[in-house]
Amino acid sequence: MSKRIAITILLSLIGLTLLLTPLQAKRSQDIYYQDQVAVLMYHHIHDKDTSSSTITTALFEQQLQTLLSKGYHFISLNEFKQYMAGATVPSNAVLVTFDDGYQSFFTAAYPILKSLRIPAVNFVITNDLANPMGSYIPSMSKEQVSEMTHATNFIDIGCHTNNLHHKLPDGKAALVGRLDAESDDAYQQRVLTDTQACVGKLAGLTDAPLDAMAYPYGITTPAATELIQKAGIRYAFTISPEMATRSADPLLIPRINAGSPGITPELLNRSIQRRIVAQPGSAPLRVDAAAAAQQLGGSAREEGGALSLRLGQEAFTLQVNAAKATRGDARVQLREPVLREHGQVTIALDDLQALIGQPLVYTPATGKVAARVTPSVK
Repeated sequence: MSKRIAITILLSLIGLTLLLTPLQAKRSQDIYYQDQVAVLMYHHIHDKDTSSSTITTALFEQQLQTLLSKGYHFISLNEFKQYMAGATVPSNAVLVTFDDGYQSFFTAAYPILKSLRIPAVNFVITNDLANPMGSYIPSMSKEQVSEMTHATNFIDIGCHTNNLHHKLPDGKAALVGRLDAESDDAYQQRVLTDTQACVGKLAGLTDAPLDAMAYPYGITTPAATELIQKAGIRYAFTISPEMATRSADPLLIPRINAGSPGITPELLNRSIQRRIVAQPGSAPLRVDAAAAAQQLGGSAREEGGALSLRLGQEAFTLQVNAAKATRGDARVQLREPVLREHGQVTIALDDLQALIGQPLVYTPATGKVAARVTPSVK
């Protein structure tokens, strides 16, 4: 009889462990930074071509796999835009960007991104779309670009100018330099027309807004930035190697180079770590637990010193003034206590995400909580 009881207890403990494993797995990942984004920059992925901006498919995949294993969370361009507008992003957030629209993105990078469900955006030189094989490095065709953006919800495109990705005779980038005897009006018209052409040529290749751009060579001037903004660009990326924060100018977003052959996975990790913006004394972000449950399609009911939440088939109970909750029959230890503040029962956003096993996006300005869109192939 005692042996049978022992087996029953053991099986119960195993069941509880399995129930809490997803939560504990998330907890075991280190939080290196919050409320900032490491925007990574790549160009060409190829196993034979060599240059300072070309890496092999193996290295590219190793970089991504290493970052995943270390607890980095990859976000989409749309999530980055939401972040710049005030919404939250996951801890250790990373945005993958590519410049130039090379065909290698479709043939080498895209299969890896798709298999790992990692979002990315490619900034395309649209003048090359007319003759993809005519450029020095083959470019993507319209069909290839359209296939990626419409087959997934996590591959995006943006502008890298239409025909201004070159240097003028005086060595200046065409976006910022002046042609011989070019007037101010002629320069402004040239940049405006080119930016509008870039957006126009991409318009039929995606259903997403086309308001993002990467500066050729990472070079811009106040005049050039003002002109692309007039043409409809709201987010523009440089090559300044820093973390992107909400306080940054959305038309001067920094990026960290990841696309050189000497950047090993560990070196990339250290490169990100060195650039983390210190945020001393920042308090955990808290949300109204009842409002969050309702916004996520569930319900909430308060009884005594506890708040009961129901989301789908799952039921949770939060103990007010305690760092604990129940999930079904299992007790869960929270990082932060559940509090009653100004008549509302609040919970740390990280605890709520871990409790329900769902990444969330929270916009403090509106008080809205929403489920983060899961990368998927349509």
